[in-house]
Amino acid sequence: MIITKLKTDQRLVRFFLAGILFSIISLSIYFDPVNYSISECAIKQITGYSCPSCGLTRSFHAGANLNITQAFAFHIIGPLILLGVVILFLKFSIETVIGKTVQIKIKRLYIKITFLLIGIIWLVFWIWRFILEIS
Repeated sequence: MIITKLKTDQRLVRFFLAGILFSIISLSIYFDPVNYSISECAIKQITGYSCPSCGLTRSFHAGANLNITQAFAFHIIGPLILLGVVILFLKFSIETVIGKTVQIKIKRLYIKITFLLIGIIWLVFWIWRFILEIS
């Protein structure tokens, strides 16, 4: 683990980023996308088929309200993105409070493999959904 002291402007940036992430999480809890036009996918309206990101907003909302099963049903990647947002919020909040960066060293290869796996899962999920929609 690497810990370095933050300058005042760096702490301010982290405070601002934590605030943005907190706002995203809060809005996801309180605003159901089904009740707003944001849930209408233009690609699905035009083609009749779901795009790769269809269901992400609803998945994020369900996950933020701890309806994990429903979140995965809307989109398999939604809960993972929400988890990432929560982790970043916690990281920036902690760094703002303690005034130091906290970094855990992870080999680049593991990061690349993780993102590759997420991409493959996302693609397979979209193809699977597409096959279900055309049949």
